[in-house]
Amino acid sequence: MNQLTKTSSANLQVLASLGWLAQQPPGFQERMARLGRWISVSRGAVIYAVGDEADAIFGLGEGMLDVAIPVSEDREVVVHRALPGFWAGDSALLSGSHRTISIYAAADSRLFKLPATALLRSLREYPDDWMCFYQLSHTNTTTSLHTLAEIISLPPRARFARALLRLTSTGGEVRLTQEELGRMVGMSRAAFRRSFAALIDRGIVKVEYGGIIIQDRAALDREAARTDV
Repeated sequence: MNQLTKTSSANLQVLASLGWLAQQPPGFQERMARLGRWISVSRGAVIYAVGDEADAIFGLGEGMLDVAIPVSEDREVVVHRALPGFWAGDSALLSGSHRTISIYAAADSRLFKLPATALLRSLREYPDDWMCFYQLSHTNTTTSLHTLAEIISLPPRARFARALLRLTSTGGEVRLTQEELGRMVGMSRAAFRRSFAALIDRGIVKVEYGGIIIQDRAALDREAARTDV
């Protein structure tokens, strides 16, 4: 983290040193710290849904968020579980559009909320700040494209290993049930079971109540790099 004022750093908390915002200039971080406020949400809460008006941008400080895309009028699919440092909501807000994805709290969470009115007013005063939000858009788009490329080109076991790596916390845990994980990796039930069983049998992961423990990170990295299974 660069030279932030103590007040701004305290207001941003973990977001001052993690993810997209931590990579931005100190002046930009200070402006965002003044504009935003923290909100707490319970597990299962809808942060926003497809079709909603874009009224804020959100940064995840604590907890987990599920990102879902619509595949029909009455069905959504969770495609990503976000961990602290993740930001969302910029695309629709800054383009003047309605939401095209839904975001839900996958656990009790704390979010830093940047309201649209205050943010747009700040951008008119500091137009160079648009570049910072272009960087956020680039980051999220790149993540989406990498996920799509993996689904198209990689064999099931490598895709499964990469999904686990993306979802692993700094403590080496994946806080998902097997059912939740199966829905997110976009694999057939049979392929999911085979891939999971192979990692368990080799001692790379173990299952506990409500989650998965990564026991051998190096071996999981090797599985993620394979293209022949």
